[in-house]
Amino acid sequence: MQQTTLIDNSKRHLLALNPLVLNPLLLAIAYMVTGYLALLLAIEPGYTSMIFPPAGIALASLLIWGNGLWPGIFIGAFTLNLLSGQLSEPLTASILVFSFSAATGATLQALAGAWLTKYMIGFPTTLTKVRDIFLFLLVAGPLSCLLNSNIGVVSLLATGLIPASDLTYTWFTWWLGDSIGVLICAPLLFIAFCQPRSLWQSRYASVAAPLVLTLVVVAVLSVWANKWQQERNHFEFKEIANNTVERLNSSLSSYVDAVAAIERLHAGSSHVSWEEFRRFVQYTLMNKPGINGLSWNPVITQPQRQSFEYQLQMQGFAQFEIKERDSRGRLITAGRRPEYIVVNYIEPLDENRKALGFDVASNPYRRQALDQARDSGKPVATARITLVQEREQQSGFLLFYPIYGGSHSTVQERRQHIKGYAVGVFRVGDIVDTVLEGQYKDQIVVGIYDESADKNGHLYGPQEPFTFSPGVLELTDSLEVGGRRWSLHFWPSEQYLANHRSWQVWAVLTSGLLFTVMLGAFLLAMSGRSYDLDSQVKARTKEIKNREQELKTTNKVLKVSNKLLERSNQELEHYAFVASHDLKSPLQAIDELASWIAEDCRDILPGESNRHLCLLKERIARMQTMLADLLIFSRLSREDYQWEKINLQHIAEEAFVLTGDSDSFQLQLSDCDTDIDLPRVPIEQALRNLIGNAVKHHDKGCGIIRVSYSRDDNEHLIRVCDDGPGIPESLQQMALEMFSTLNPRDEIEGSGLGLSLVKKAIERLEGYMCIISDGVRGTSIELHWPAKGRGKDSSG
Repeated sequence: MQQTTLIDNSKRHLLALNPLVLNPLLLAIAYMVTGYLALLLAIEPGYTSMIFPPAGIALASLLIWGNGLWPGIFIGAFTLNLLSGQLSEPLTASILVFSFSAATGATLQALAGAWLTKYMIGFPTTLTKVRDIFLFLLVAGPLSCLLNSNIGVVSLLATGLIPASDLTYTWFTWWLGDSIGVLICAPLLFIAFCQPRSLWQSRYASVAAPLVLTLVVVAVLSVWANKWQQERNHFEFKEIANNTVERLNSSLSSYVDAVAAIERLHAGSSHVSWEEFRRFVQYTLMNKPGINGLSWNPVITQPQRQSFEYQLQMQGFAQFEIKERDSRGRLITAGRRPEYIVVNYIEPLDENRKALGFDVASNPYRRQALDQARDSGKPVATARITLVQEREQQSGFLLFYPIYGGSHSTVQERRQHIKGYAVGVFRVGDIVDTVLEGQYKDQIVVGIYDESADKNGHLYGPQEPFTFSPGVLELTDSLEVGGRRWSLHFWPSEQYLANHRSWQVWAVLTSGLLFTVMLGAFLLAMSGRSYDLDSQVKARTKEIKNREQELKTTNKVLKVSNKLLERSNQELEHYAFVASHDLKSPLQAIDELASWIAEDCRDILPGESNRHLCLLKERIARMQTMLADLLIFSRLSREDYQWEKINLQHIAEEAFVLTGDSDSFQLQLSDCDTDIDLPRVPIEQALRNLIGNAVKHHDKGCGIIRVSYSRDDNEHLIRVCDDGPGIPESLQQMALEMFSTLNPRDEIEGSGLGLSLVKKAIERLEGYMCIISDGVRGTSIELHWPAKGRGKDSSG
């Protein structure tokens, strides 16, 4: 019986296993196949795709069947990157390192995505709640896919497979491709394999079919857009290459013509002096930067050698002699030969002085070119050379143009009547750079190679003609220069590729894939269970009702608190009124007693006691002032002041007279002689306190007090300024507090309520007060009164 049970359990487990999914090898195959298809949609440089389904397959497989499948992900990713790299170029250590790094990143990304999904959403999941759907879109896609994009792109850069200029673009495309692959393909695998089947099977028609159809449409549009973009780029690049070939051909022809002009100069004259030669070639040298030198090389026989060298020495070249190079490349005296082809005239002379007297026929390869030019009567170019006078590391060549002293219609006549050669010394790099100067130099990479050369045919650009990665645009053409065939290879530069990225394809593919992701999320949400939505609505409704009830309760508590606060304020004001009123009589009695004691005992008491009695009377006076101000302060909240027409100038002058220092201080009024509609009592109290404070707290025996008035549509502004000590900014707020004084009370008498009274009076009438001072010299108090008060027009 037990054996039968074990057999049944084994059969059940075998039926539950699906080898097409659980086997890591088959998972690796699925990874490689879908990855290869995705790379068909890759945009140059081709290492990344805008959608990468293997990322979604890897994540879904680990979630559905467990993390034990991770070797399949590693094998699939490693093989895919290895094969895709080897298809474009030979297998190298860089490709191996990159493939290993990318496989590691893909595996870690799938494991991290699976862990985050289980931790933040839970798995298995039905993805019926909007919260779960969008958490999955965030966590499984953009968040976890940061891992492989960073590892992969850094390995691409480190191995030199992409330039630094492609770093940002490749990283973003990689990250976006993995994210979209996860967000589209993972839900499709969930629909095919997840539990409960009753829910997920119902999504075949409502979710899977629309997603697959949308993907097919997006893929078709992307392939079409990519093909169109590549054709357009190829056409534009071909135009640039053709234009370059035409310009280069035209430029080289003009250089050949420059040498041919020297031939015509000698053919038209029996003797050309060096000065004539110099004037003749001067314009050409100034306008053709690729010319390293132009020379006249006569044929000198051995019997003529001594006379020829003597003539040049007499012309100022004391050390002149015919030279050649030894085996080490050093310039030495030329050996005896039947004839020499010597550099006689050469311009510019200063830059080419070393070449003067050099026998160009001493080199067997150049001798071959000279003989070919002599026998053909046409200009002949040499293979790539390093010039005697070369200063830069660039290729050069010589162009020999034969000059005859008689008839030269046959080979025999040419050999008999050869007089010498017009020679052009050209720098290939300067010629090509001049042609490419401007837009072409940044757009293309040019390689020029001499096909006629036996070895080292490189003239310009990359050393080898096929060092660039296949797959990018490449065009070839050829030119014939002096009887030699040059092959021209054109590749797009990095800037050209960056400027001609397939943004249209990128936009079509990105827009389509993002739409597909949003469509999938919408369809998943719409196909969820209805009771989830109903329960959310009910819970939300109950929560809203509870909050409304809490708000009502809070409002009731606030109303009660406001009433209690209002009652407390009224009681406090009443207490202040009663206290200040009831304390007046005892203080008056104490003041009279102090006066009697002072009169009766003036001669009896010592001087110290009389001084103490004076201080007592001062303290009583201060207390009386404080009580009076306190009484005024308490009335401010209860009295309803009448608004009336007042003259601000009269009120300010009366307040100034009451200070008792009108002789020492000067009052200046500005725009105050006007009638304004404001409550008289608060205005009088405010001006009396402000002017009194300005006099009382002045640090000098005299000063100026300025009162000004201005008005706009919204408020009246009364400004009282003095030239006394300023109020530091840190003490300005304290100056407005009750019973607060900035100086010791023994120095300046006061209740400390002056500015508080002003502030309270203004604020009760919906105005405000501010202090403006730099804390060093001068204080300005501004009173802002509303232009309309108590529902009445208060305009002046």
